[in-house]
Amino acid sequence: MMTGERPKRPGAVTFSVVLMYVGGIAQILLGILTIFLRYTPEAQSGGIAFPITLLGAGMVLFGLLVIGLASGVVRGSTAARRGATAVMLLGLAFAVLDLIIGADGDWSAVISQSIATVMVLVPLWTARGRRYFEG
Repeated sequence: MMTGERPKRPGAVTFSVVLMYVGGIAQILLGILTIFLRYTPEAQSGGIAFPITLLGAGMVLFGLLVIGLASGVVRGSTAARRGATAVMLLGLAFAVLDLIIGADGDWSAVISQSIATVMVLVPLWTARGRRYFEG
């Protein structure tokens, strides 16, 4: 291997990237569906159409951010790896906050976000994944 040449991307890192792309695309689609909720009679009569639109737009932008980070991770960017870590941990924190504020005892969001966080971050920060980003 020549000096400065990036090592071959491990399959686990590729798996993490695929999960990030799927999550980003799902976030974009949910954002678009949220924007369409502004046209429901309840949103129109309640005067909440504009906040719903802003929420949906924010979801779309967040999905684009995740896709951008995944693109950086696939190229071996350490900044993208750190950004992906921050985004995943922030998502987990929001899931826990929702559990506390909602006070409904529904742990499904915390469990699913925890699983997604582990599945994305462990390959990026351990063994071959770590060496890939150091190269």
